[in-house]
Amino acid sequence: MMADEHMLYDLVVVGASVGGIEALSTLVATLPAGFPPPIVVAQHLDPTRTSHLCAILDRRSALPVRTVADAAPQPVAQEVVYVVPADRDVEITDRLVHLRADGARHPKPSINLLLSRAAQPHGERLIAVILTGTDGAVGAREVKAAGGTW
Repeated sequence: MMADEHMLYDLVVVGASVGGIEALSTLVATLPAGFPPPIVVAQHLDPTRTSHLCAILDRRSALPVRTVADAAPQPVAQEVVYVVPADRDVEITDRLVHLRADGARHPKPSINLLLSRAAQPHGERLIAVILTGTDGAVGAREVKAAGGTW
C-alpha cells in the first residue's frame, strides 16, 4: 500500500482464529500512528476466560486500542483499533459499531457476519483481512463483490 493509499478507505476489518494472537500483534505493530481508517479486530476466543487481547494489542500498537463494550451503537473513530469481545457478534454500519447477542450457535465473533454486514455500507472503501482460520471466507467474498479489498 502506498503512503497515502490507506486514506482512501473507511474501514479495515481483521479476523483471526484462536491461534492468531501473534499475527494480530504483528499486524498492529506495523501500523503507523495516525493510520486513518478505524480497524475492527475479531478473534475467536474462549468466552469463559478473561481476554487480554485489548491489552496485548495496545502494548504493540501506535494507535489507541479499545474494546467494543456497549450494546448501543457507538460512533467509530478514525485512528483507533477496536477489539470485539468474546462470545459476541458485532455489526458495523456507516460509521457505527454495536454488539449483538443473538444466542445463535456459531463461533463468536462471527467474522463472516462482520464482513458481510460491513460490505454493503462501506463497499469499495473496505479492506478485509483474514489472518488465520477459515471463518471469514464467505464474508470476504461478499466484501469483494461489493467492491472492497481482501
